[in-house]
Amino acid sequence: MLSKGIEECRIIQSIPGIGEKIAATIISEIGEIDRFNHPKKLVAFAGIDPSIFESGTFKGTLNRITKRGSSRLRQALYMAVKCAIRDVS
Repeated sequence: MLSKGIEECRIIQSIPGIGEKIAATIISEIGEIDRFNHPKKLVAFAGIDPSIFESGTFKGTLNRITKRGSSRLRQALYMAVKCAIRDVS
């Protein structure tokens, strides 16, 4: 696999739940990490930032993720979490 020669791929694979395919997907979806000058921008790109519903004095209590970013990146992160939970159990 081409991702074996990439240093970032090896680093990401050190996280529990992330294998070769998920690491390659994450790296390919993020692309050049330097284009995100703040971590919040990367979170927003992944679409996992919370959406806050507020209007005047109303404050929403149920906040969900925005899902406005890369669906492939979000799916890869979800699978990584599922694999990590499975390995712990």
